[in-house]
Amino acid sequence: MVDYLIYVILPQVLHGLVWGTVIAFIALGLTIIFGLMDIVNFAHGEYYMVGAFMGYTVMSVIPNFWIAVPVAVVAVALLGLFTEFVLFRRLYGRDPIFHLLLTFGLGMMFREAAQLIWGADTRRIEAPVTATIEFIGMVYPVYRLLILGIGICVILLIWYVLRYTSVGAKIRAVAQDRTMAWALGIRVPVIYTSVFMCGVALAGFAGVLMSPINFVYPTMGIDVILRAFIVVVIGGLGNIMGALLASLMIGEIEALASIWISPTIAETLVFIILIITMIVRPAGLFGKAER
Repeated sequence: MVDYLIYVILPQVLHGLVWGTVIAFIALGLTIIFGLMDIVNFAHGEYYMVGAFMGYTVMSVIPNFWIAVPVAVVAVALLGLFTEFVLFRRLYGRDPIFHLLLTFGLGMMFREAAQLIWGADTRRIEAPVTATIEFIGMVYPVYRLLILGIGICVILLIWYVLRYTSVGAKIRAVAQDRTMAWALGIRVPVIYTSVFMCGVALAGFAGVLMSPINFVYPTMGIDVILRAFIVVVIGGLGNIMGALLASLMIGEIEALASIWISPTIAETLVFIILIITMIVRPAGLFGKAER
């Protein structure tokens, strides 16, 4: 029994934490953008894909992963700046159906552009750290633990900025009442642009971090955006802490369920949890029900 816990359960628990952290990166960006700008960004997964491909491109020129990571994140942030300024800014305050159509079409454009530039073949980046660590008899890759550590640091940084800095106070003010925030002198368009850039940069950061573990291909964003939306709905729309907790929960459920059932059925289990949540708690497990 002890061997089963050490060699089977414990690795899957760690896998779930790593996968949940990556989902949290994507879901947090999605949640912050929705909570502030009321935009459901169906193209958010494509920024994840662009981050992975940018990391791959930089690695092909400069074979240093730690240089590729910031370059890829900055490239995705600049892409977010362009799309927000040129496209999204024209639709603020309009019917949400315009946002849905825009982001859906934008995602298709990104996928087709990636296929034209990099091709449809799958690619993979070599992990910067190939060492393993032994813990109570279990061997585990150091790079996955590194992703977990980086994820915890980034999430704590986001929480600190939103909770204890003047920038976070302005973001919360704009999210609560955009008109009043504007009247008080807060530059709402700058806040919108900055938050959108940071939100998509988080997705790009997750993409380049996961590229040594998963394959890189043009449709990879579709796989993660489904889980990100599930996390956002389960955690509660616009609820940052709910998105974080739901990400870890979904990651652990998929990882542990795959021990006893096939991974495909484990993915289906996540959708079952989503359906139950929508029936029992339409506002999400951590969201507040509206009157």
